Amino acid sequence: MDDLSTFLDDVRRRLALRAEQSGLVVASVVRARGSTPRKVGARMLIDPTTGTAGTIGGGCGEAEVLSRAQRTLSTGAPQLVEVNLLEEDGFESPSICGGVLDVFVERYDAQVGGAPVLDFFAALDDMRGRGPLAVVTVISGGSPAVGRKALIDRSGAQRFSLGADGLDAAAREAAAEALGANAPVTCDAKGGARVYAEPVAEAPELVVVGAGHVGAAVCAIAARSGFSVTVLDDRASFANPVRLPDAARILVGAPPLRLAELPSRDDRHIVLVTRGHRLDAECLEVALKMEATYVGMIGSKRRVRRIREWLGEKGVDRADLDRLHAPIGLDIGAETPAEIAVAIVGEIIAGRRRR
Repeated sequence: MDDLSTFLDDVRRRLALRAEQSGLVVASVVRARGSTPRKVGARMLIDPTTGTAGTIGGGCGEAEVLSRAQRTLSTGAPQLVEVNLLEEDGFESPSICGGVLDVFVERYDAQVGGAPVLDFFAALDDMRGRGPLAVVTVISGGSPAVGRKALIDRSGAQRFSLGADGLDAAAREAAAEALGANAPVTCDAKGGARVYAEPVAEAPELVVVGAGHVGAAVCAIAARSGFSVTVLDDRASFANPVRLPDAARILVGAPPLRLAELPSRDDRHIVLVTRGHRLDAECLEVALKMEATYVGMIGSKRRVRRIREWLGEKGVDRADLDRLHAPIGLDIGAETPAEIAVAIVGEIIAGRRRR
């Protein structure tokens, strides 16, 4: 839910399923001071039809934001809510934090950030297809511009105005800083307004080779953790949308061939959980030639050692073989497919967070 690109796609899907007058409310953490349960960029979606998705930290602070969200849902007026967690420090409170969050609460409906919803998402798709961009929102200032959004790419090209030259200039400055740091940024603008810029990054890709019990569990957990999941298998009875409803893409065919056919891209992770020793080895040979951030393979130490020896005899470079994560996953004593999937996705997340 915290990945902005995935979040916006979810908002678009939800809006397409409802009448125009039935909107959604989004609460985003735009500033954090002190010790807080969530950091800048965390967000929660309040859907009157299905409930909430995501969290900004729970406890009384989140309850206060949910209360304010009802007001925004009924009036359409965005608001900046200060959540003071210092007040939750009593014995009866579940909070162990001691900080303050600023949470921006806004409604998404037929309009998104002051623009027609179809225009906003068409512009988003167009710009996202050409490279990194940032979504910039006016979050305070007491003017009609509060809640308006602009889309700005790395070159400074902008879609949608915030309504004033000073605000647009501040938006471009904030976007450039956010894209340079690949992190959300808040900047002051003329007239006491503030703008919040957040990069729209392509969701990291996880390629799961093998659609058996472990592969299906990895797909489900990884998708819920913000990955765009591609699953490869030569068995259509296993690799299908019924068994893999969270997969962004399912490719049926010989796994080594389908893996080799994937277009190159940054931030790719490959997990080999096929049904056979030989198939693992053939897929690993292909995977080690790809620009992958992570390559992991399931199997016993004996099985992994035999595959490494076999590939070494075929001339695969030792440095490439050392890229392999095997045994795969964090050592948490996992036994069931779901537990193994948690260990695998946990290891990938730990690597991404440099832990």
